[in-house]
Amino acid sequence: MSKLVFQLFHFMSRWMIRVFYPGLEVEGREYANHPGPTLLCGNHPNTLIDPLIAGIHLDYQTYFLANAGLWLSPVTAFLIDPFCIPVARAKDKEAGAKTGGKDEVFNRTFASLETGKIVYIAPEGFSELERKLRRLKGGAAGMALEAENRNNWELGVSMQPVCCNYESPTTCFSRAFVRFGEPIDLLQFREQYEKSPVRAMSALTSLLTKRMQDLLIQTKDKDEEHLLRPVERAIQNDAPLTVSKHHYRTKKILKSLRAMPADDREALRSSVLTYSGLLKETGQLDIEFSDHPERKLHAGTILGLPFFLYGLLNHALWLFLINLLWNKLGIDRGYKATVQCLASWFIMPITYVIQLLLFNWAFPEAWGWLYLLSLPVAGLFALKYWVTYRAFWAGRFSGSSKDDDRLRSLRAEMLAGFDYRS
Repeated sequence: MSKLVFQLFHFMSRWMIRVFYPGLEVEGREYANHPGPTLLCGNHPNTLIDPLIAGIHLDYQTYFLANAGLWLSPVTAFLIDPFCIPVARAKDKEAGAKTGGKDEVFNRTFASLETGKIVYIAPEGFSELERKLRRLKGGAAGMALEAENRNNWELGVSMQPVCCNYESPTTCFSRAFVRFGEPIDLLQFREQYEKSPVRAMSALTSLLTKRMQDLLIQTKDKDEEHLLRPVERAIQNDAPLTVSKHHYRTKKILKSLRAMPADDREALRSSVLTYSGLLKETGQLDIEFSDHPERKLHAGTILGLPFFLYGLLNHALWLFLINLLWNKLGIDRGYKATVQCLASWFIMPITYVIQLLLFNWAFPEAWGWLYLLSLPVAGLFALKYWVTYRAFWAGRFSGSSKDDDRLRSLRAEMLAGFDYRS
């Protein structure tokens, strides 16, 4: 039964995440997609989406160490209990979450690894909407090393780093890049662990930190992030790349920013802040001032428009309801993608049924089945159309202002120090 529930969960997650992040790419899947005990260590900027977006790329059932607060809801508890291990933080215990404590978490993890399963853990310990890896806790390293020690270092646990890079984690129809890194060989820590478990855990945690940081855009602080974002966005709008290539280009941009003389960096910061502030003030988008190749009118832009509008119209109720639900919940913005993705499992089929009933009422000639079949096809077409031609329409509806010439000048100043067209 639990396997069937997991397969359904896996299918629904894969389908909805692909809709929410249509530009999703994955790298290094071969590192992790193998049988045998694996401790999958992921970064955690996007709550429940992080383990899901990593897990959907694995062919083997994955078990997750999850926030014990999720068990407070009987419905959620029923769905996740077969393949999740509850970990209670102080605030979860205050809210009434029940868990056997640290020993039970460790023992259940050991049992899973000893039977050859994949266990996902977020070593940062909590989720935060930041584009960097926060300080890792030692629990993941402790579990991996102790699992091997308990089994005379013959278990063969693979400690596997995986990191999710989101261009805009809470934005529907944005892009994501999942990178699996090379697994860490635990046997190199055996001698050190047998002498000093604490030092071995610290050394393994340091190595894991480095491996995970290499898989990310690792900004130092919010100031650096606020400097990088407008620059990379403008460059992407001028010279669009796939999400994976854009990821590596952004790493180069960040390296260039850090190599800039202090005076040049401050001049750039001034241009960025002025440009971003003026865009916000006028309500315009950077793409309006870009050289994006899709800003031009194409035959597909016009020919595909009626089909796009049909798909959009027939999914407007779904979009309205998931946004209404999110607004009504009033919870932290970091949960937006999680709420909207998981809620769509139920809301989208319900809206399809409602629309089918209305169609059959209006057109009782038994064409309802054809209309129903058209809905997912039209939805996928509308999504593809929006991803392809968004630059054209976004630029048209962004508007114009008396500050357009100044915005163009500021944008040119902002990008003057970057060679990205070669």
